[in-house]
Amino acid sequence: MTRIAKVGEDCLFAGSREEMCAEAARRTGLEDFGKPDFHEGLDRLLDELDSANLSPQGAIAARESILGHLTGRLRSIDGFKRHAEAMLRPVVRPLIVTGIVRSGTTALHKLLSMDPQFQGAEHWLCAAPQPRPPRSAWSDNPDFRNSKSILDGMIAQAPEFLEDHGMAVDTVEESLNLLAQRFCTNMFPSQFVIPRYDFWYRMQDDTPSYRHFADNLRLIGANDPDRRWLLKNPTDTLSLHEVLAVFPDAMVVQTHRDPLQSIPSVVNLISAAHRMFCGENADAARVYAREEEFWELALRRADEVKAKHPGQVFDVQFADFVRDQIGFVHRIYDHFGLELSAQAEVAMRGWLAANPRRSTTMQRFTPEDFGGSSDALKERYAAYRGRYGY
Repeated sequence: MTRIAKVGEDCLFAGSREEMCAEAARRTGLEDFGKPDFHEGLDRLLDELDSANLSPQGAIAARESILGHLTGRLRSIDGFKRHAEAMLRPVVRPLIVTGIVRSGTTALHKLLSMDPQFQGAEHWLCAAPQPRPPRSAWSDNPDFRNSKSILDGMIAQAPEFLEDHGMAVDTVEESLNLLAQRFCTNMFPSQFVIPRYDFWYRMQDDTPSYRHFADNLRLIGANDPDRRWLLKNPTDTLSLHEVLAVFPDAMVVQTHRDPLQSIPSVVNLISAAHRMFCGENADAARVYAREEEFWELALRRADEVKAKHPGQVFDVQFADFVRDQIGFVHRIYDHFGLELSAQAEVAMRGWLAANPRRSTTMQRFTPEDFGGSSDALKERYAAYRGRYGY
């Protein structure tokens, strides 16, 4: 039996993979999890959570999070079977936003989603994958209401998610939430201090995860198969090789920001999740050490892949986006031969007016705020900072 969390000598609750899967099946009335390729990642995650310094409340939240991914997987596999014809449709030339966290990826994703030529995976549909119903029916959908309740509770505990990540139940969400169904994902080492799982994850071939993800896109878009997909996931920088293996004609936009600014901002955001799960046991210095190292690896891997796919990834600077968001969008559309309609531009300008940039400064935090060193960070990222002019 694998314990999920322990405080002192008291085990809060226990659960093996088999028991967690059984609980997910009970909640959904479904039994088919599809391929067993998620077993190893889930086993490794459960094994290590026992030593992740979770608080009692955080342990319960972690358990519910894991069950959420399992129930989502059950819903997906059931949907794949119910909508087999949709599984045969290609995902054609998606537009993918990636780049180091806190380099404008979320704002750019939300802004581009105002263009009706794109469809994205809304937050509630990542939790309960199904063919997207008409928006007018969402408020009466029990899955929508359940996702809203869960998200409201999370934001109440960690309001930084709402402020810094723009999370809302009815807007587009990043791909990480659907990729987590295979339990081989950067989501978990970002939320918990689990170095053994983290090491294992970085050594994996993510291609099966992205194939499963593509099937989820086909399912969610089953009622709208001809509309182009808009996707966003900063961790795609680590797995760009696998992304292009599954979406070979993808149009990729990679945002860039000086790591001296972005890494401390990443740590500030992710520390909110650690506080939610660990309470007073949250260790910002360990979060900083992990994120500083991880993103250097991700950016280095991305540059290696981009060298083999000239022109397929459009590199843009966060500072340019801050100065002129609409001009930034025009550059992206021009590069990939997309048409920005007058209707879409009006909608984008409306979104910008309703969501002004809150900070007027490019840097709110420093490495030293989290026990790091600006000089050490500059040294680690010397090649990247030189390549992109920082």
